[in-house]
Amino acid sequence: MKKRTFKLMAVAMVFALIFAFAAIPASAATDYTPIGGSTTFVKNLVVDEDANIPDITFAYTITRGTAAAATSNTIEILASDVTASIGNATFSNADTANTIAGQPTDPQGSTTAGKKYAQKSVTVTFPATSFTKPGVYRYVIAETDGRKPGVTYDTTSRYLDVFVVADPATNALSVDSYVLRNTATTIGTDGAYTTDPDVKSDGYTNTVTQYDFDFSKTIAGNQGDKNKRFTFTLNITNAIPGTYPVTATDVTGTPTTITVGTDGTYTSTFDLTNGSNFKVLGLNAGAVCTVSEDAQDYTPSHVVDGGSSVNGNNSGAITLENANHSVAFTNSRDGIIPTGVLLTIAPFAIGLLLFGALAIFFIARRKRRVEDEED
Repeated sequence: MKKRTFKLMAVAMVFALIFAFAAIPASAATDYTPIGGSTTFVKNLVVDEDANIPDITFAYTITRGTAAAATSNTIEILASDVTASIGNATFSNADTANTIAGQPTDPQGSTTAGKKYAQKSVTVTFPATSFTKPGVYRYVIAETDGRKPGVTYDTTSRYLDVFVVADPATNALSVDSYVLRNTATTIGTDGAYTTDPDVKSDGYTNTVTQYDFDFSKTIAGNQGDKNKRFTFTLNITNAIPGTYPVTATDVTGTPTTITVGTDGTYTSTFDLTNGSNFKVLGLNAGAVCTVSEDAQDYTPSHVVDGGSSVNGNNSGAITLENANHSVAFTNSRDGIIPTGVLLTIAPFAIGLLLFGALAIFFIARRKRRVEDEED
């Protein structure tokens, strides 16, 4: 009897505990409404001062960063489950009109001679469900190496931290700031970066290494017609598409630009004469130039980059690297004046003169004798 009574009391106590816990109100979880956002970073493209901005696009990737748990000295780093999107930086010849003198790294009041740059903004977009609670969300941004000849790419990763806060009164989330840095640094409990707290990334800067290419014409020889024009064919391959400025002296049509196609090639003909010069400005390093001419009945030769003279009317493929490049063409036409005809005629001329002189002498002598007889 006592045993049964004990069991009944135990069951009653269990049910009592269950009802007691059920009566304790549970701590309600805060219901945050997820948000998204967007930001931008700067992209610079540096070129030579006298060159155009080429037609070129730079692409980027953005991935979720690595989450990190909080410590006694640092706060938690979050990684969103939602993928962000990122735009491209597209430059073109039209940007040449809005370039800035010098380089982006020039200190205040200083300008690097011989350089200029164009600037673009790249947009990063976070979908509306990206941020689900307060904290710091980290992303990794990298530039894609497009392998364009002559272009220096900045492939070092950047780290974009998004600081999300909640309104204490409404629990509404909002983005407080976006911070782009060159390193993935921990953040202290005071909200400051533990390494170089004030250092932020200036974005990305790429440089195009550029060289000029020119060819010229000289007409030589004692039978060379220095007013005669010769047709030259200029071929360019492996160039960045776009329009390039030209300086031309005494070239038919006086061209001021050439346009490289989307396949990186260009071909055209030009007529040059004695003293003519044709120069293309700002072709990218790695571009390949070939010049040939129709020498007609003249003897052609050329000199590449001030070297030795080579017979022929074709420069061969010249890859632009290390310096500006040039080809100086010379067309010669010489002839031997046939002086033998004059030597053949000379004895007859001398004999004729001698005969005439003797005839005059005898006529004058005879006339004098007749006059003496009459006297």
